[in-house]
Amino acid sequence: MKQVMLLLFAGVSEILSAQHSLQSDLNMFRPDDVIIKQQVSYKNPGRTGANVLWDFSNMSVLNDAYELAYSAGREPVIVGTEHLTQYNYTLAGDSLLLWGFRNQTTQIRNKQPELLLKFPVNFGDSVKTSYYGHGKHGNRLELDAMGTVETHADSYGMMVLPNQDTLKHVLRTRTLKYIAKDTKPISEAYQQKDTTWYAISPDSIDVRLAQDSVIFVTETFRWYAKGYRYPVFETIRSWEQHQNNGLKANHKKYEFLATAFFYPPQEQYYLGDEANLAVLDSLANENTDPWAGLTYNIYPNPIKTAPLNVEMYLPKPVSNILVQVRSTMGAIVLAKKQGYHQEGIYNFQLELGNVPVGNYILDIWLDDHLISYTIMRR
Repeated sequence: MKQVMLLLFAGVSEILSAQHSLQSDLNMFRPDDVIIKQQVSYKNPGRTGANVLWDFSNMSVLNDAYELAYSAGREPVIVGTEHLTQYNYTLAGDSLLLWGFRNQTTQIRNKQPELLLKFPVNFGDSVKTSYYGHGKHGNRLELDAMGTVETHADSYGMMVLPNQDTLKHVLRTRTLKYIAKDTKPISEAYQQKDTTWYAISPDSIDVRLAQDSVIFVTETFRWYAKGYRYPVFETIRSWEQHQNNGLKANHKKYEFLATAFFYPPQEQYYLGDEANLAVLDSLANENTDPWAGLTYNIYPNPIKTAPLNVEMYLPKPVSNILVQVRSTMGAIVLAKKQGYHQEGIYNFQLELGNVPVGNYILDIWLDDHLISYTIMRR
């Protein structure tokens, strides 16, 4: 029991030391910053939780010159511009707010802004708010858009970049936005409504989202690495959600967008960001545990008929890898010697189709270092 408690304590200590949090002074947009990011093929965002491995080493580049620029608007607004669209942000206290957007065809002013982040952001934190915006499409259609937006810091771990370099202190956020829209021909009342402030209650917005036959949903994952102001990777999916009487069983999704963006870290070296450069210097000089950076994915869980997949990043070579699956009572039901593996990505599968239904412990011995993970056979 004492050895188990020591292993648990060591695991908790590693988790606490590996976490990265977002801070307004290190991660808030700055006027005059320009980032060139690459649009790449969509990447599955992977699992949630602790010590996740994200392998972005194989990506197809679709556009290698996608510019994202920030400028100062009317105080205190910061304008973010990408893909010919301008987004208006403010930092109110510790809250990052979105006040709308405009491009050549559409503009929306948020009467009730979207709360995107609330600094500091730590693993497990979440924020949710209702929003309402009014605007127009061209000079013919009046637009009303309302809904909810929720951001959750759902996982942390390590990334493998296309050049095989690694980033070891990475925090991921998931933003889920639901949108109900109204359109109608512009009338004389448009200008008055556009310039008048008024609010819509969260309850009324929830009713709209539940009752509308079609709503729009956008899911955005962003990966932030310690020492970098802006994300290093981003995935975006959007779909129409067709609803029937508010019953989830009757919902149907029609996806119309799935894309991803890679922000090469070297692009952020030239921003004159002294605060984050100091963080990078401190990371380069820190004395880390030789197992720091060990990350893994284990899926699916629960297991039905598919094999159990294990993906790992080994921060150093391992002479002897031993894999065991044991019952909660300690009986070993499967054991495999995997032998030597060099530093880097290591993948394997376990066939558990003949294992009885129940809960089990997966033990992975990396020389004298142990990873224990609960798996469920269903």
